[in-house]
Amino acid sequence: MGSLFLILLPVFGLILLGLLLQKSKFLDAAMEAAFNKFCYYVALPVFIVMKAARSPSLNAEALKTAAALLLVTLGLMLTGWLTAKLIRLPKRSVGTFIQSAFRGNLAYIGLPVIAFALVGQSESVRQQAETLAILTMAPGVLIYNLLGVMVLEWDRRHESHRHPLKSWGQSTLKNPLILACVIGFGWNALAIPFPDLAVKFTSPIAATAFPLALLAIGARIAVLSWRKGLFYGIMLCLVKNGMGLLLGVSVCHLLDLQGIHQLVVLVLSVCPTAVASYVLVDQLDGDRDLSAATIALSTLGSLFALIAALYIGMAS
Repeated sequence: MGSLFLILLPVFGLILLGLLLQKSKFLDAAMEAAFNKFCYYVALPVFIVMKAARSPSLNAEALKTAAALLLVTLGLMLTGWLTAKLIRLPKRSVGTFIQSAFRGNLAYIGLPVIAFALVGQSESVRQQAETLAILTMAPGVLIYNLLGVMVLEWDRRHESHRHPLKSWGQSTLKNPLILACVIGFGWNALAIPFPDLAVKFTSPIAATAFPLALLAIGARIAVLSWRKGLFYGIMLCLVKNGMGLLLGVSVCHLLDLQGIHQLVVLVLSVCPTAVASYVLVDQLDGDRDLSAATIALSTLGSLFALIAALYIGMAS
């Protein structure tokens, strides 16, 4: 159990550091925004392209891993809807609750946890796991955006002025993480060697992605107004972290996924609600207090869920 805490210590330690730096005014809003922008548009895309382009050939097991996360996502979406009905959530908050239930922070937390979990493994094992995580994450990011818009728009169906889904769909297709996956796996499929000079140049950039992203998450949580949505946030935490793990285990058993494949699915299934979901809630006039609460509380709750996911995934 102690070794699992050590795996997660760098992840949650950096989140806590970002929160403390924000609270102490050392890290201001402009710096947090710059960190987040650099990670989103530069460091993470560079990391994804480099890993995907140099990864081994994909196989049926890798595709099953991606399908497993999609099944978990749909299961969390349904569970979120049922829970919202059960606790009699106000109509205006239902879409926010459902989106928070299925939308995980895959790139900023899922990828670092998987990377730190396999530090002691061989280079080939680490590369396989990172490739699996990226492949699994790519369709997940697309689905998160499309389903997120759908459930939030459903809350606003009585209004005459509807948010333009077309423009949001276009921005989704321009998502730098999705584009990086397409470029990286396209490069891989063409069997074009990744130049050594490019590796030397991109490696330091890619290495900054996880630390800066985690600091930015902590800084953002520090400024969110989450206390007003505390009760519903706790209920969401039970769905996101608890049901995410149960669904992940069940889907892996259903698809007979074991080893690294199971580890990747379980870790990504219990990732906390993505900070990016708050931006979407804000744009579509959802419940901002509830969104803030779900991000903060699910991040805290994911510590225990990730320990369980690592324990199960690394034992298989």
